Amino acid sequence: MTHVQNVDGQGQLLIGERLSPMTYHVAVERLGSIYRATVEMQAPRDWLIRQGFQSRATLVLSSGDRIEIEHDGPVDVSDSISVVLQAEAVDYDNRDALVTTFPEVEESVT
Repeated sequence: MTHVQNVDGQGQLLIGERLSPMTYHVAVERLGSIYRATVEMQAPRDWLIRQGFQSRATLVLSSGDRIEIEHDGPVDVSDSISVVLQAEAVDYDNRDALVTTFPEVEESVT
């Protein structure tokens, strides 16, 4: 596994029926001819609680694609003030498929 790039993207977090602008982080690794993208983001705990977030939400990427992002269990006041939300890693057969979903990696991935 070879680390390729870390980049940030701007998307929207969908909790219930409310969209909120949110920055997310994409880590890309190369496994032979496969690219693996892992997405994570941080959000303020109290804000998540006010939005009604439990443990899962939908992240609308800058490309318009959607991925499920989650926290290990319900968020409550015992959590850290900044909560890390993560999506499961996604594999792409080629660079073009990766860049279609994550256009922000286009210039950095070869």
